[in-house]
Amino acid sequence: MMQHRLLGGTGLRVSSLCLGTLTFGDERPWGADEATSAAMLGAFAEAGGTFIDTAPNYGEGRAEEIVGKFLKGRRDKTVVATKFTASLDPHPLAGGNGRKAMRASVEASLKRLGTDYIDLLWMHFWDGTTPLEEILRGLDDLMREGKILYAGLSDTPAWLVSRALTLAEWRGWDRIAAIQIEYNIAARTPERELLPMAAALDLGVVCWGPLAAGALAGGEPTRMAKLPAPLAAAASALADVSRDTDYPAAALAIGWLIGRGHIPLIGARTGEQLAASLAMTDIPAEILARIDAIMPPEPGFPHALIGSSYLRRFALGDPQLIAAPRRPRA
Repeated sequence: MMQHRLLGGTGLRVSSLCLGTLTFGDERPWGADEATSAAMLGAFAEAGGTFIDTAPNYGEGRAEEIVGKFLKGRRDKTVVATKFTASLDPHPLAGGNGRKAMRASVEASLKRLGTDYIDLLWMHFWDGTTPLEEILRGLDDLMREGKILYAGLSDTPAWLVSRALTLAEWRGWDRIAAIQIEYNIAARTPERELLPMAAALDLGVVCWGPLAAGALAGGEPTRMAKLPAPLAAAASALADVSRDTDYPAAALAIGWLIGRGHIPLIGARTGEQLAASLAMTDIPAEILARIDAIMPPEPGFPHALIGSSYLRRFALGDPQLIAAPRRPRA
């Protein structure tokens, strides 16, 4: 059965995998009809999964409706996350992160989900216009009303997340519980700012795109040839590890994220794809180290500069001190 863990610094226990519903209720070729979606929800629950992620714009609202039908009789045993920001309504008041749009989005999601509360509400992405104070106050109001239990920030720069936590602490508002980011072995830029920030501030980390839209799940060479060069290289290297170790490529990519303490957000179009992502197992440390070496991230500025032995010798004398962990304050 699937393991569970606390979401960041909260007391909310979630499964080590989160099931995404982007494909649910979408009639396009890459989508899943209602029957297939319902079957995948059942398979996820049967495997011990309790954490489901959806959004108002997935399947034009059908995804939330399908999840709502699944919740009947098992609401207290399921952690449901949905979002606000994106809207299918073109009206200028419908989308974005303002309090009016936020509240309207939540009320509509509650109806589609057939519930009176949302466990985790994500700001879907930073809109670049709404004052952060307005967003935080709106989220705090919804928590005080019991319409949402926790709040998170998805696809948001690290400096804004950090400021959000500082503002919430200063104002006495409920703090942000988690971030949602794109992160996989071929997309490692979050290691520059977002992940160190999350570790320092005790935020949960949910990772979308763990298989890079299936590119890291293994596949036919003809499909791999159509991928961007860096992603193709990562997929090829992961396939080599898979052949050498007999672990499926999807299990390796997902297991690598779990081994780093994060929650992969898995998605699927068919039951077979979901089964491949659910084929979890403990990956030995030496294999995780090999995966980690596939595409190590470039530290970028200013990390490469301030981490250089040239500068460290002026600050600390011994360049080796850069690798020494800081002692916690008493």
